[in-house]
Amino acid sequence: MFWPRSFSLACLAVLMLGGCASLSSLGLTGEEENYAAGSALSARLASGDRKALGGAVVAAVESGQPQRWRGVRAAGVVMPGDYSIANLKPDPNARITLAREDIDIGYVMETELGLYVLTRNSNVRIGPGTQYAIAEKLPAGSGVEIVGRLTDGIWMLAAVDGKVRGYIHKSLAIKAPGTELLLAGGPRRRPVRCREFTQRISVSSEQDEWADAACHDGVAWRRAGPVAPPPAADDDLLGL
Repeated sequence: MFWPRSFSLACLAVLMLGGCASLSSLGLTGEEENYAAGSALSARLASGDRKALGGAVVAAVESGQPQRWRGVRAAGVVMPGDYSIANLKPDPNARITLAREDIDIGYVMETELGLYVLTRNSNVRIGPGTQYAIAEKLPAGSGVEIVGRLTDGIWMLAAVDGKVRGYIHKSLAIKAPGTELLLAGGPRRRPVRCREFTQRISVSSEQDEWADAACHDGVAWRRAGPVAPPPAADDDLLGL
């Protein structure tokens, strides 16, 4: 499995200095992971079941292959899905799908830059520099969401249709019409690589299936934290 060297070394360096800033906000800890926590059957699992399930989850997200497991009381299968990124949205647990797994996200970025429009046909690269391979090309006039900008301000991480495609040079894009005067730019954060997965579990005659995700904190895979629901609309503000 490909892990960008810059991501691993940078995050490990931060951990040595007191921990990645993203870890506490994402709820990632060094405690034993309970990957059945999203299931109503979780309370029925023995410690051996949770251990077997955890090993299957790690193997699935690293290999990209479904993994079957069997514990003391339960058994199941883990089916890996798309890679994604956490810690770039206002809710740090919210994740954005990665269009491909080899996009290098090992950099601190300014977040929440908003919508841009490409001014010419643009190369989208897997890393922030012309030395990186071209992931794809987008035509002039394409709208992109800039989900991150490196601190040097030159390379921007772009998403299209809810998927992060890669990096574009700042000279290739302008703020979308109508948004030029909006204050753009959120806090600086280090993206966290995650992988979505689904799993089925059986305990005696009962079964459950649900979606979940694991995120890598630079040391190990941890179960992704829950995404906060959107705030309820205020009837007074809506004039109702």
